Amino acid sequence: MLEIKDVTKKYKDVLALDHIHLRIDKGIYALLGPNGAGKSTLMNIITHQLNMTSGEVYWDQQPIQKLKNQFYSILGYAPQQQGLYEEMSGLRFLTYMALLKGIPKNNIKGEVSRVAKLVNMESYLFRKCKTYSGGMKQRILVAQALLGQPQLLLFDEPTAGLDPKERVSLRNVFEKLSKDHILLIATHVVSDVESIADEVIFLKKGKIVSCGSVQELVNQYQVSSLEEVYLKLFEEDEYVASYI
Repeated sequence: MLEIKDVTKKYKDVLALDHIHLRIDKGIYALLGPNGAGKSTLMNIITHQLNMTSGEVYWDQQPIQKLKNQFYSILGYAPQQQGLYEEMSGLRFLTYMALLKGIPKNNIKGEVSRVAKLVNMESYLFRKCKTYSGGMKQRILVAQALLGQPQLLLFDEPTAGLDPKERVSLRNVFEKLSKDHILLIATHVVSDVESIADEVIFLKKGKIVSCGSVQELVNQYQVSSLEEVYLKLFEEDEYVASYI
């Protein structure tokens, strides 16, 4: 279980996260909000790439800052930025990431094949990453997050650059993984998570403004869809961005 207790992040006079409390168990948790809501900041704190100003993040009741490498071994993360080694082939990139994760050499070939197949990239592994489309780069980033079958999976805008067919395919992957993993998906695209999320967390200007299952939120706001909940919580011009 992942617990986020009273996490705050300040950048000088800017409050990026304001006393965030979350408890996350197995299943799919969608972190929804417009750009600048604090989604990526929270992701970077959970992955320990960014220090929080105050608060604590726990994995199985132990602070992640004390767990260090033990925590990294159960964590898979696909960031929003497509930071790939452009001259590497997809195969070499995944192999390199598997080595960094400490996967035994005898298991790497099979593990790379497994994750590439999951995201429909097995036919493109021998191409250099610089030749990939935006969607293909995103899929290979998702694949590296799955290496080693980590228990906790974090995805920051995972469907960026994907066409509708690829979005559906990736949602199917997430649904399969949710049976045995914790997935936290940060996005501003409502349709990416409406049909698969066990719980939705709305973040606005660093604060959690509402959370619950899709049905609970729809009932609470007396609307017919999660998109309409988003519309009630955010300004209309922010809502337009959720379809871009």
